[in-house]
Amino acid sequence: MENKVIMQKIQALADEKAKRYIRPAELTYIYDEEKEDGSSIYYCLGSDMPRLVFRIFYVTKDLEVTEEENIQKITELSVHYNRDIKPTLKLVPPSVEEVTDYLIEVENALDRGAVELKLRSSTGRDITLIEVYRYYDFRSRIFFVSCVTLSFNAQYLFTVTNDSKHVRLLLNPSKEILERINIITELLRNGLLPSYRTISDGVKALSQDNKVTINLRDNQGVTAPFNCTFVYDDDESQTRFAFFRKDKDDKTGVILTQDIFNNNKLSLPNLWTEEQKKACERVLDLMKNNRTEFAKHTTSFVTDDLDFRYKAFKDGKLQPRANQTESKPAETTEKKTEE
Repeated sequence: MENKVIMQKIQALADEKAKRYIRPAELTYIYDEEKEDGSSIYYCLGSDMPRLVFRIFYVTKDLEVTEEENIQKITELSVHYNRDIKPTLKLVPPSVEEVTDYLIEVENALDRGAVELKLRSSTGRDITLIEVYRYYDFRSRIFFVSCVTLSFNAQYLFTVTNDSKHVRLLLNPSKEILERINIITELLRNGLLPSYRTISDGVKALSQDNKVTINLRDNQGVTAPFNCTFVYDDDESQTRFAFFRKDKDDKTGVILTQDIFNNNKLSLPNLWTEEQKKACERVLDLMKNNRTEFAKHTTSFVTDDLDFRYKAFKDGKLQPRANQTESKPAETTEKKTEE
């Protein structure tokens, strides 16, 4: 009975805190650890949080409840539970055994462009989060998704799995991946990170079946559609070259430059700079003689380039737009242009 009363007090405290955020979340009791002074530490899991760390509450002998706010202490206690306490228990709540993959059940569009993400854990637990951004970094080939909790200030970073049906908690990233995350975070903070409207939109946009189409007119005045097969990003000239061809059975093709900072504006070779013309020759030579290295720099038309974007930001070409992110129209698969 006392444990039920304590959990009611803990839930009431959590609900009061949730008023500062979006809405309350239901807390589940995981474990309580009694201390020598008669107080207890309660480990809880919210319905708006994956099983990464716990929410930690302190309960005095007089049943006064406070919550731990320091993330380092929360992490330490979460590690303490998993390392020191859990192995001594015969039974643990099912949620403690969750794996890091979560099934994407639905994405709901909310007011002001926000997106609610509903997940299902490996133990059948339903989790609701709010998406912050969805960004595919083609250099690392990782689709990052950042989410925040509904009821308190916690942020989680996921990656989208290869089957596009799950998100996976990103744990212990390598130094290289951490550097990419730091760049993404800095661009987001300055309002310069494009984001697909939803994970689903991003997956569709990045699909091999999604071909951007343009209309080009030849010297005889005949207009024909061309599909973009891939784009190549040249680091030296900071230029994206878009490769188009009529259809899979036709070898007729054209290379255009694509400005990812100006509505994906396309330019024909007669508008290129001398540097871009030389870069194109270098790219074509690489495509012919080193396909492995060439493939490292190729992606789809609708993909952003983190390195191009970050350099443009640092060079002052892109100016910070505080508290604002761009929206990439991921559903647009056809781009009509006549030249």
